[in-house]
Amino acid sequence: MKAMILAAGLGTRLRPLSLEIPKPVIPVLGRPLCGHAMAFLREHGAAAFLLNLHHGPETVREKVTAWAADRFPVEFTHEPEILGTGGGIGNAREYLRGGTFVTANSDAVARFPLGDAFARHRMNGALATLVLFPDRWKRYTPVRVRDDGRIAGFGGAAPAGAFEGFYTGYLIAEPELLDRIPRGRPSCIVRDTLTPLIATGAPIRAFMTEGAFLDFGTPEDYLRGTLALLAEREGGEGPHSFVHPLASIGKGATVGPDAVVEEGATVRAGATVRRAILWPGAVVPPGALVENGILTPRGFVGVGDQPR
Repeated sequence: MKAMILAAGLGTRLRPLSLEIPKPVIPVLGRPLCGHAMAFLREHGAAAFLLNLHHGPETVREKVTAWAADRFPVEFTHEPEILGTGGGIGNAREYLRGGTFVTANSDAVARFPLGDAFARHRMNGALATLVLFPDRWKRYTPVRVRDDGRIAGFGGAAPAGAFEGFYTGYLIAEPELLDRIPRGRPSCIVRDTLTPLIATGAPIRAFMTEGAFLDFGTPEDYLRGTLALLAEREGGEGPHSFVHPLASIGKGATVGPDAVVEEGATVRAGATVRRAILWPGAVVPPGALVENGILTPRGFVGVGDQPR
C-alpha cells in the first residue's frame, strides 16, 4: 500500500519556529515530525511514501531521506505554487494509482485502530473513508455523519439521529477518487472533491473512533504534543525527559522534569532545563534556566501553555 504525507504547507501558525525549520521536519524525540505519522502508517502496512513539498523543500527532503535511510522508499513532489489538499493529492495521481491508498497530514500524530478503519472501508465498499475523532473541545470544523456511517456534510448542525466528529486528516481512498479531483488548479479535498461527491450520493464514509490525536500546529501545541509523546514512550505519567545520545550535558546540569534535548544541543555546566525543548545547535549557558518554551539556535520561543 502507498501512503501520501501532505507536507506542502507554510507552517504559519508555528512561526517563528517554522522560519528556521519547515514544520514537517521540526525535531520530535529524535525524528522529524512527519516521521511519526510515517512510522504509524508503516506499522499498518504502508510500504512506500510520497511527500509533497513547498516551503523549504530541500531541507524537508534531506531530513526525511536521512531518517528513512534504506528502510523504505520515499519520493517527493515539489509544488512551486501550493496546490492545496486536493490539488496535492491529484498531482500525485500517477503515484497513487494501483490500489487503496492512504493520506495523512504531516503536522499531527495520531494513535487509533487504523487496521479496523481499513477493514470497515473495504466491507462498506467505500470510495473514501475519513477517520474521525470526537471533538470534545470543539476546536475543529465538525463532520456530520448519518446513522448509516455515510458523511452528510461539513460544518453546521448534524441532522436528527446523526452524529459528528472532526477529521483527523487520515483518508483511506480508492484510486477512482483521483479522477474526481479537479485538474490544473489548487483545490481542497473536502470542499472541491468530497462535498460534491456526497451531494451525488457517492459512498463517502466515516470511521468514527477514539485514541490519541496531537496537533503540532502552534508552538504551544508542539511543546504539549512532544511531552505527551514522551510520556507515551516512557509508559505513563511523568515527569520524563529525553536526551539524544549526541547531545551534550555539562557537569551539574539538571535536565527535567519534562525536558527534551535534541541531537546536537548543548546544556552547559550547572544549567537547568525543564518543560522545554532544545533544538539541534541550541546552547544553554552555564547556570542558566530554560523553562516553558523552545530554545533554538536563534533564540527562545516561550509559550503560555501550562500542563493540563
